[in-house]
Amino acid sequence: MIMKKAFSVFLCLLIVLQLCGCTSAGDRQSLTKGDRRKVTETVMAMNTVMQITVFRTSEGTTQQVADLMKKRITELEELFDVNSPDSDVSKINNFEGTEFDDIHVNEDTANILTAAKGAYYGTDYLFDIKIMPVLKLWGFDNGNYGVPKAEDIEKALAVTDKSRINIYPDENTVRLTEGTEISLGGIAKGYLGDELLKIAEEYGATALLSLGGNIVLCGEKSEDELWRVGVKNPKDTENIVCSVECKGNQSVVTSGGYERYFEYGGQEYHHIIDPRTGYPAESDLLSVTVIGENGTMCDAYSTALFIMGKEKAVDFAAKANGYEFIFITESDEILATDGVNIESDGFKFKSIPR
Repeated sequence: MIMKKAFSVFLCLLIVLQLCGCTSAGDRQSLTKGDRRKVTETVMAMNTVMQITVFRTSEGTTQQVADLMKKRITELEELFDVNSPDSDVSKINNFEGTEFDDIHVNEDTANILTAAKGAYYGTDYLFDIKIMPVLKLWGFDNGNYGVPKAEDIEKALAVTDKSRINIYPDENTVRLTEGTEISLGGIAKGYLGDELLKIAEEYGATALLSLGGNIVLCGEKSEDELWRVGVKNPKDTENIVCSVECKGNQSVVTSGGYERYFEYGGQEYHHIIDPRTGYPAESDLLSVTVIGENGTMCDAYSTALFIMGKEKAVDFAAKANGYEFIFITESDEILATDGVNIESDGFKFKSIPR
């Protein structure tokens, strides 16, 4: 069995920097108020490599902002890590009380669970954090990959179907039905990006964050120029299929089966599980990119729309105000909402009108 995980962070970061470099040699002098010295920090968290690049600030220093972001990454990983016995997620997954007992969680946990619940209902139940019993069978929780038996998947789906989680954000408590287990892997990096953006906004920072498939653009690149972000070619991940112009204070989140998968018996099994079947989603989309100010929902939508497939994803995108979408199909098409300014060579392009 061979496991392959394409860490998109370095390539995505290089693509953004090459296409929209933010500083020059003349920008490296400290200011009386603020800072223009570029700082780059690398962090291993949430099972991926993350890079923080702070180009300038209007308050404080670039290093101060980078350090605060690193600290926030650590805080959230400690809460959301499914394999840490002290995390809030483990507290939920190992709870042995009744559905009438309160589980006290951190405010961030209550907030992300509330967002996940909204995404669950907003995507016709295709984004489901309660899929953990199925993920464990495939080994996507801990890296012990394997192809489960059909009867085991059926049993795990039965548990998932009965699982319920009620969130009380005002009290930072949750209540569960017996057997409920969750995974925040499809939404945690999006929430993290939103939290790091808050730090950037507080210090007036211009920063580029690459969070393992999630790009966060903090601040405007310049007064008269937009950021430009590359979207990887799912069939050739060392190259891009298109680039897109983006304004600041947005997240650009891409999901696809090529990002993480294992090979067994000559067949590939990717990590995006369809909660209706318990198997990796059979999608005619190769990747889904979602752009918007709410990175948490961008993350959840990118996963759910991949599962939906082309026809339903296009319908969803046409009605989802406040977000832009780019779909790469297995037939080498680029489908994008008409608010996206795309440059591409070699792929057929079609606009999704609204």
